[in-house]
Amino acid sequence: MQIFNLANDKGAQNVMFGIFPEENNIIIHIFEEDIETNQAFINAAVEQYGPKIIIQPREELSNTKISINKRDLKVRLLGGDGLFNQNEESCSIGFFAKAKNETKNYIVTAEHCRLDSGNETEFCYGAWDKQPTNLLVGLMLPKVNEKYDFGLIDLSNMNEYLEPSQSIRNTDSVQFPQLSLNDGTPVLSHGAHLCKSGYSTHVSCGFVKAFNVIYYVGDGGFESDLIMTSMDSHGGDSGGTAFAYSNFNTVILNGILVSGIGNANTLILPLSMIIEHSNVEPITASNI
Repeated sequence: MQIFNLANDKGAQNVMFGIFPEENNIIIHIFEEDIETNQAFINAAVEQYGPKIIIQPREELSNTKISINKRDLKVRLLGGDGLFNQNEESCSIGFFAKAKNETKNYIVTAEHCRLDSGNETEFCYGAWDKQPTNLLVGLMLPKVNEKYDFGLIDLSNMNEYLEPSQSIRNTDSVQFPQLSLNDGTPVLSHGAHLCKSGYSTHVSCGFVKAFNVIYYVGDGGFESDLIMTSMDSHGGDSGGTAFAYSNFNTVILNGILVSGIGNANTLILPLSMIIEHSNVEPITASNI
């Protein structure tokens, strides 16, 4: 909390920090391009708390939209598949969910994937290693909550050629191209193995570095209760499925990817926070 207050007082922007037991230290992650903006915060933090400062570059990806032949067979939507808004900005499918008190189905992904303008945001489908299609997945609902970075895409008007699935894409693997998504106990310990599936970097795995990490965006805005891992991720992976293996082709849902700093410092929003602060529950192979 002291470092959070310091970030707020010094006008910090886009910094992530937490206590990392493996290194027995506070670590602050900052993008290289934000060093000048955050210099006052860095100086004060170092003087008062002696944290480790890690500077990371930022990477950007771009895409061009294409059409799809609607006479093709139905396309299965899987966790980790691509989602593209009207500006052709990419994110990833986290998981499918159902409303607790009505017959409605949604995709859970990162809230920041919506258009900055606040206009209604529609998402189209994009397969791995391919450009986005013109197949409508759905419209993102108005902001679900102000505290956590997750949003709900309404599937009521989903293109008829798309079909939701309770699996995660892993098509870089010949033996296990799809992973069955199940309920189970999420990871709870430092050093535990955790993975994600996303549009840009596909399936990557790493280890839990810290729980309850805070991402201070700036001007008082922040995200909390995050898990920092060592898994690889790039732009376009936001919203992707976070999971832990229970065997070679079955996995346990743990949450969604919401941010990262550098290639191997990926932040996960735990599933428990999504369930607690929304009116939906996951649809998995265990409960369909």
